[in-house]
Amino acid sequence: MQYKLIASAFAATISFLNIQARAAIYDAPDSITVQNQSGARLMVYTIEDLKKQFHQQTYKTRTPWTKEDERIVFRGPLLRDVLSKSGIYNGINIKIIAYDDFTSDILSEEIEQYDPILAVEQSCTDSDRTKGNCDSNQDFRSITMLEKGPIFVVWPFDRLPHGYIPARNSIWVFFPVVLRQQQ
Repeated sequence: MQYKLIASAFAATISFLNIQARAAIYDAPDSITVQNQSGARLMVYTIEDLKKQFHQQTYKTRTPWTKEDERIVFRGPLLRDVLSKSGIYNGINIKIIAYDDFTSDILSEEIEQYDPILAVEQSCTDSDRTKGNCDSNQDFRSITMLEKGPIFVVWPFDRLPHGYIPARNSIWVFFPVVLRQQQ
């Protein structure tokens, strides 16, 4: 009886520590962590790091959830550049983990062929200026959580094969917090 009580307490403690350790990774929603295949942290980039340490790529594209004629201009670094700077990009697949624990496996061939970005901004619209979300001379603004931010994995929609939509919609990851190297 005492053994079962100790074993239960031990299991509960381990479970609690696992939840706490995982939550600690996600404590900074304005950053993304790059990990090796065992989950060890290699680099952490804040949104400001992603803006300042990398060349910014701009895509005027639709997403699987926008109207066919609707285009949004997104800006952020190429995913391959972030991986390369972190020392894990050598034609290796990655797992992207979102804040809500959604995961998406991305093939190295997809990254090489389609050049997705880690979008951290989108262009200001007239509506944004009217609502006070952008100044009159401001070109870009942060992506809100309602718009799939603060970081959003964006692909050049029109370059993707027709078979990808909707079969591979999972590659458009909202609020990614971890980029993990896969084998």
